[in-house]
Amino acid sequence: MTRILTLLSMSLLLFGCQTSVPAEFGMVNWYISNGTSNRMSLDLYDKVCQKSHYRIRIAASTETPISTCANSDGQAEVRFRRTGGISVSQNPLRNEVVNANDYLFVQ
Repeated sequence: MTRILTLLSMSLLLFGCQTSVPAEFGMVNWYISNGTSNRMSLDLYDKVCQKSHYRIRIAASTETPISTCANSDGQAEVRFRRTGGISVSQNPLRNEVVNANDYLFVQ
């Protein structure tokens, strides 16, 4: 019983030590714009902070604000792909660099 309590205490301590590290060059705010007449979802990977954002939902013909880590030039570097119902050959993985307050248009 003591062993279980010790392991549980150590696990909680380790989880409590996991904090996010602030981005070296700050954050950049930008938008993903849905250029289709259907709702879509995207899986997005922030290449600067190496963080994944899964299933970002964007309503038809709208945009969604995104905040990711900035590179040394103050730009967002991301990789993304649409999710759900699209074959891999029709849905390539895209790499993009986006400036602050710009729109990334996805069809």
